[in-house]
Amino acid sequence: MARKQKRNARRANGEGSIIQRKDGRWAGVILLGYKPDGKPNRKTVYGHSQAEVLQKLSELKHKLVTGSIISNKALLGPTMKEWLRIYKKTLVSSRTFEQNIRTFRNHIEPALGDRTIDSIKSNDIQMLLTKSLEDHNGFSNTPKRIKFLLNQFFEYLIEQGLAYDNPTMRCKISNKMKKTFIDKKGNLVGKENYKAIPVSERARFIKSLDYGPDIIKPLSLVMMFGSLRVGEALGLKWENVDFDREAIYVEQGLTEDVEFDDDLNIIGRKDIISTTKTSCSRRAIKMPKLLVDALKQWKKVQWCKEQVKGVHLTKPSSLVFCNDDGSIKSYDGIRRMFDRFTKKFGFKQEFGIHCHMLRQTFSNMQIENKRNIKDVQHLMGHKDAKTTQLHYNSVIDKELDDEGAKIIDNLFNNETLKENDENYKPKDVPAYHIDEGNYSNEILNPKEKSEEELEIEILQKMLEEKQAKLKAKKNRDFEM
Repeated sequence: MARKQKRNARRANGEGSIIQRKDGRWAGVILLGYKPDGKPNRKTVYGHSQAEVLQKLSELKHKLVTGSIISNKALLGPTMKEWLRIYKKTLVSSRTFEQNIRTFRNHIEPALGDRTIDSIKSNDIQMLLTKSLEDHNGFSNTPKRIKFLLNQFFEYLIEQGLAYDNPTMRCKISNKMKKTFIDKKGNLVGKENYKAIPVSERARFIKSLDYGPDIIKPLSLVMMFGSLRVGEALGLKWENVDFDREAIYVEQGLTEDVEFDDDLNIIGRKDIISTTKTSCSRRAIKMPKLLVDALKQWKKVQWCKEQVKGVHLTKPSSLVFCNDDGSIKSYDGIRRMFDRFTKKFGFKQEFGIHCHMLRQTFSNMQIENKRNIKDVQHLMGHKDAKTTQLHYNSVIDKELDDEGAKIIDNLFNNETLKENDENYKPKDVPAYHIDEGNYSNEILNPKEKSEEELEIEILQKMLEEKQAKLKAKKNRDFEM
């Protein structure tokens, strides 16, 4: 019987010490000389193919013969800061660049800033990534940002002939991330890890919107039923809302323009309406009935303010969600208002609900109802599956997505919201109560319950729960 040839048993001529690792990549070793203590000074290069490693070894051999082996004694801190200022700043948005600077100053510079570039090895970077993972209990994206930024920096050094190896290529980040947990009945398990509004709380959340500020209901539903990011909602104009076709066209968004000095310190910032986050974010969304009604009512509210304040708030070019003088609403202002609302109704303390969870809830509702993942990516405006995203965007004006709106219409309508709450009635708007052009906000402030009434409700609820437990215990005893 013929003996089975061992894998990589024989190397090609001139190949040198090249092997294939267990992870599929190739590695090659070259002897650069000997250290002062007499030990061999070897250099290892890596590649995705045997030919790539052979090419790298050939280049190193040539540099060894010509005496041009790279030895970069520059410190990483000042060199990387200069790279950020000259190269990186011009390639990304100011907000992304601010995040890059924060990652560099808070993590990379303290750990590696005083090290020479040629002394930094894979183990040094791996230790930094591991420590960051431990500091954030495995939840943060900070380790990924650190690795991504260092990888770009070393690739730049290699292109400029300032380094011959990228040590970040051999570093790993654990993929063990906590996921959402929903039991068979749709109840939340491990709520601190769930990124969307729990299934059992969605109807209560929607009904609670009637008792918040006028803007809270249309703004929340635009994110929860339209998949818009906070910035996209704040950048939405009335000309982007087509009530005839019941569609929203996402074409721009609110962003923050950050200004830096030569030392990369922030010297100013301002809110501006700019392009969407990515080209894939330009999309059209079919609105469910509940969202259409909420936006129509909100437009009536804005029309009432126009009559009183004399400011155009409902022109096609006007922002849908703006200040009373027509100016841009800020991120912080919206988040503070949303936090006050969620705290008042107990959503903040119990579920940690924040603005972005509304968009996450939209995605979950689609997936829970068996939508194709690529359709969901398109509706969310994500960058994944670029070809599909761009293809759908090119025809979306003619082929609006009806299925997503139908799913939400079936989940939430006046009938389903009245279940277990016969007294539920959508809030009226002041447009129905205008008398000779006078704007009245009387109806917008429903009477709050007194402390005594709230205490009675709590006691009644506790009594009902105790009775239910006693009944369940009796049933168990009877069965035994």
